[in-house]
Amino acid sequence: MIPIPAIAWAVVVVALMVVFYVLARFSEELGEALRIRPYYISYYAASLFLFIGIQMRLLSAVATDLAFKYAYWHVALVAIGVTIALITTIIYWGWLLSDYHKMR
Repeated sequence: MIPIPAIAWAVVVVALMVVFYVLARFSEELGEALRIRPYYISYYAASLFLFIGIQMRLLSAVATDLAFKYAYWHVALVAIGVTIALITTIIYWGWLLSDYHKMR
């Protein structure tokens, strides 16, 4: 049986993946309008890191002896994915902050 913290972790990471997908779709439209290079693909790469992190976390929860070596890599993979998404968000949506400061 999978412990509750592992399931909660998976739910949070899946929610992040949904947010990254929505941001990717919005950024694709914005990128086409502004003729920016397709950095939005980075959101999909970030989601891939999160997906692999979920798999490793659930595997380490189910088969503790099998995944002992890799049990804590799931945190690093999720951190890498979130960092990629943060940088991509700054690239696409950073102009909002600069326009906000210009309005003040």
